Amino acid sequence: MIGDRIFNSMVLDLFAGTGSLGIESLSRGCKLVYFVDKSIRAVKIIEYNIGRLRNVEGRYKIIRGDALEFLHRFNKFKWDIVFLDPPYKINPEPMKRIFEILASRKITDSDSLIVYEFFFKKDIKSEIGDLCVIKESHFGDKNVVYLRP
Repeated sequence: MIGDRIFNSMVLDLFAGTGSLGIESLSRGCKLVYFVDKSIRAVKIIEYNIGRLRNVEGRYKIIRGDALEFLHRFNKFKWDIVFLDPPYKINPEPMKRIFEILASRKITDSDSLIVYEFFFKKDIKSEIGDLCVIKESHFGDKNVVYLRP
């Protein structure tokens, strides 16, 4: 769905986990990826996985920290693609605040794409607020929704 958009893009991988979404973006030629996860275990896994890649020096940054806190502090540039893959049992309140920040266009613009993966039984309407749903996909017990500010 987004393969063509990744080349030369700025990618933010929030709740990065293993880093698979950001690493795939690196392999498809994105300009830069920030991986954000508060788990030291996740950070170590991302470091290990990136260590197996070639020619990615200077094209990524791994940040151990809370996704919402990162978004409150960060304003260096705008993201072309934002991946959100939070734990399935995350409280809706931090997600609402994350989406408010992304919708404000301080770190996104009208062409930015936000890709949100969540448990299929979760109702996200109150979380995503003013973001526009472009497409929805279903894979087993997860849904993926593609959003735009």
